[in-house]
Amino acid sequence: MFAPITRSMTLTLGLFAGTTSSYSLADTEPLDDADTKTSAMELASTRVSAQGLGSTTENTGAYTTGSTNTATKLNLSIRETPQSISVVTRQEMDDFNLNTLTEAMRHTTGVVVQHNDSDRVGYSSRGYTISNFQIDGMLNTFSFMKSDADTIIYDRIEVVRGATGLTTGAGDPSGTINMIRKRPTHELAATVGVSGGSYDDYYSYVDVGGPLAFEGRLRGRTVLAYRDSQSFRDNYSLKREVAYGILEADLTDDTTVAVGYDYQDKQVQGSSWGTTPYWTGSGEKAKLGRSTNWATPWSSWPMKDKTAFVTLDQQLVENWRLKAAYTHRTSDSDGTVYYAGGGFPNPDGSGMSAYSSHFTGDETMTAVDVNVSGTYPLFGREHELMVGYGEAKNDNTSLLMTNLNPADYDTVPDWRDMSTIPKYQDRDSGIEGSHNVIKQKSGYLATRLNLTDEWHAVLGTRYGSWKSAKASNEFDEDSPGGVHYQKVTQTHNDMLTPYAGVLYDFTENLTAYVSYTDIFKPSNSESASGSYLEPVVGSNYELGLKGSFLQERLNLSSAVFWSKQDNVPEIDDSVPRGPNGEQYYKSGGKGNKIKGFEVELAGEVMRDWNMMAGYTYTHSRNAAGKRMNTASPLNLVKVSTTYRLPGEWNAMTVGAAVNWQSDIYRAAYRPTGGKDSNGYPVTFKENITQKSYTLVDLMARYQFDPHVSASVNVKNVLDQKYYENVGFYNGVFWGEPRTLSLGLEWKL
Repeated sequence: MFAPITRSMTLTLGLFAGTTSSYSLADTEPLDDADTKTSAMELASTRVSAQGLGSTTENTGAYTTGSTNTATKLNLSIRETPQSISVVTRQEMDDFNLNTLTEAMRHTTGVVVQHNDSDRVGYSSRGYTISNFQIDGMLNTFSFMKSDADTIIYDRIEVVRGATGLTTGAGDPSGTINMIRKRPTHELAATVGVSGGSYDDYYSYVDVGGPLAFEGRLRGRTVLAYRDSQSFRDNYSLKREVAYGILEADLTDDTTVAVGYDYQDKQVQGSSWGTTPYWTGSGEKAKLGRSTNWATPWSSWPMKDKTAFVTLDQQLVENWRLKAAYTHRTSDSDGTVYYAGGGFPNPDGSGMSAYSSHFTGDETMTAVDVNVSGTYPLFGREHELMVGYGEAKNDNTSLLMTNLNPADYDTVPDWRDMSTIPKYQDRDSGIEGSHNVIKQKSGYLATRLNLTDEWHAVLGTRYGSWKSAKASNEFDEDSPGGVHYQKVTQTHNDMLTPYAGVLYDFTENLTAYVSYTDIFKPSNSESASGSYLEPVVGSNYELGLKGSFLQERLNLSSAVFWSKQDNVPEIDDSVPRGPNGEQYYKSGGKGNKIKGFEVELAGEVMRDWNMMAGYTYTHSRNAAGKRMNTASPLNLVKVSTTYRLPGEWNAMTVGAAVNWQSDIYRAAYRPTGGKDSNGYPVTFKENITQKSYTLVDLMARYQFDPHVSASVNVKNVLDQKYYENVGFYNGVFWGEPRTLSLGLEWKL
């Protein structure tokens, strides 16, 4: 059942009231002498003033930010933005050892994290996959972050939940993940750290920045990191190199230019392709352990990302600024995968088939964005305006390879020993296998109107075009030259995406809002005629209440949301499959509906006590009223908190994180134990279910002096056994067991 709005808002108002009361005490209660003195082992706690809590979170000790522009490109506080926003700050990433984007998303309200296999991970929110990613607010046309980025180079990660058509264009009403890079510091700063943990997980990093020349008008920063780790999964190992460099120069008092480059090289061995089988050939539960990985030792799915970027920040007249940015990113892969993920295992080692391929190709992305923002007077009041234009192009190519493997290569002789499988063999045919291009162009504007002292409105729109061309070559004996060429294009012009939000300030600390935004997503599904279906179009509505307390160091937010999508693709059962087994689709007409509620607290609850706590309820139904996305939980709770001990123990910080989710399930095919006339297993549909579960992480850090600290992190301290994903590829994906890591850090 959908949580009643009245009950949800009553809970939220209770939280706001309690928080307001506690803050009035925290802000007015005087400190005694014992609280103001520091012993030899005691370190002054990080304290951020209202003026100091801006957009940058590094070195603030905060679990929130004072400014964000991911939702509208206007520099607004979380309270001033009429949409749900979560921020994973640098402090939270450091506290809980959130070294990858996936680990950071596990600490983000409303985001569901699920692996499809060892190297493919997806994030979803509000019932839909998150496919929109930004870096420094730049539109990113990559379909997903292929290398699961290392977070060492980021100051913070902002997540806007719901439709974000104003800033991203095409996509789902799920959300946008925006990763904000670290910037050069105005004073010399250096950090060196090392850590070691379970399963030979070793990590080291160096981060140095500061003024370089011209009395600090030229600044720089370099971040280097390296990880070498094994895994609780058999045969799997990972090595990752990270490098980031940026130069920032004040050419004049009004002009700042930055140029930078980041590089991430992820090399893996023992890559899987799909999940672990759930049933045996006789239809019994396979009961395979967490370490099960039926990949060959040489199976590898590597990924290398390289990004160059340039930014310009120009002060214009009075309060007006011009910002321009250019980015160019390349991603390439060259690896062969062999994984026994198909079929049902028998005790004698038979019953399994492999997914195998040579993954090779390059993907490039180029994006340009220019905008002008400032304030303007109207009806006796000051208002804010932002106008901009952006272009992005994605170019993806792959080679057509000639398969040299024997006909029965994908039949696994014995899943109990994958080391005997010969390495995948193929040859470059000299022909381009596929070439896909996506282009987006758009102009956008947004304004914040201060209608009265209490009433405000945020209005905006995005107008642009989206074009794609998908060309492919396939070997076909019946085609001229033995190769079949096919090209399909899409063009969508005059795409208008409106955005509107109205806010009312009840008090100095509380704001209510309502917002609406459109979004569209061009379809990748093809009809039997070979043409793409019409774009999926949708709307997102949100009604919420936000609060900001303790000089904006704590943010509370609550929202009821609902969205709908039309033209959702459905399998077309009226036509047979294509010559290569491809499935055709038709438009589902009036489609999916999502309803839900969420509440989040993030920031400093009291001095030296940080917390991020969020609860999300999401329910999705299709046009027939049937629940969708059953492999995502209806209820999700995430809590992360740290506390710096008082008095003689002030050098010690302790913390815990708790993640709880309700049950998930998905239909799969269970064998009966019999065979059909072709010798294939006879199956029937049955759900694979993961009951609700709780994960608990613990952390502690001891500050020996202002320069040296040691930390310990224990993840899944209760060693909870659970499936992170169910039903995908007819199997399950195990979540990680308990792990321990010890770290040592030195700061200048």
